Amino acid sequence: MKLLYLHGLESKLSAPKRAFLEKYAEVIAPSIDYRENATVINHLYHQYRDQNIDLVVGSSMGGFVAYHLSAMLNRPGLLFNPALVRRSLNQEIPQEIPKHESLLHFTLGAADTVVSAQESLQFIAQKLPNKTYFRLQLIADLAHRIPLKVFQNSVHHFFTDLRFTPKKHLFLDDIRDPQHVYPAPLCKDFAVVRSVEAFKQHLLRFGLPEFISFDNDLGLADNGQVAPDGYAAAKWLVYESGIDLSELQFAVHSANPIAAEQIQGLLDNYLTFIKNKQKL
Repeated sequence: MKLLYLHGLESKLSAPKRAFLEKYAEVIAPSIDYRENATVINHLYHQYRDQNIDLVVGSSMGGFVAYHLSAMLNRPGLLFNPALVRRSLNQEIPQEIPKHESLLHFTLGAADTVVSAQESLQFIAQKLPNKTYFRLQLIADLAHRIPLKVFQNSVHHFFTDLRFTPKKHLFLDDIRDPQHVYPAPLCKDFAVVRSVEAFKQHLLRFGLPEFISFDNDLGLADNGQVAPDGYAAAKWLVYESGIDLSELQFAVHSANPIAAEQIQGLLDNYLTFIKNKQKL
């Protein structure tokens, strides 16, 4: 795993912080001249887009760059007091940056007199898409510089959260994995759930994914009885979840033709109902 660390305007990655990061990933920490190069975001994107970067971490000015670079590379980002609103030096922001689709972790200091935490919070509320998965850590007595213990704590939580970052797609099946149904390049984007209860919990925690693949027959429950099936999951989604399904994309991979037709019909009919209602 490769981690790209972007330092602030007048700082470098210290040896203790680098050593701590190296417990989690290979660290790449370029020296950046923000004063001489006003196109740092674009420059770093072209330099590292083919280098298999997995994570982007940045502090202050580097946090500002990391915010945009994480979207351009579609990689999770850890940002310490990022200069999202005001900067002492001009830095060009590339046009048509994609929306963030990966985890963002913000560590903000309420006592920071260089980067306003209040302005950062307003920026986050206004700019981040509703579906963005992020963690916000606001520390009352934290100033602009990040002490080692705060740094270590944020890094630890960031990597813990990465294990629970919601995938773009959801695969409901008691036995099979996505690679048994879909081409290999698509399978990395699937979260797998083995029961209707796990299906419900995933959706209630993370919201509607971009795509859901339904099996129907889900084996036996712990009590030895037939487990609730994919049709039950689809009915819960439509009638009980309270989730906006207007953008639902789905497929049914069940080998049970009758059940597959039931799931397909229920969801198709409900989506048609939503579209007709929107036209009124």
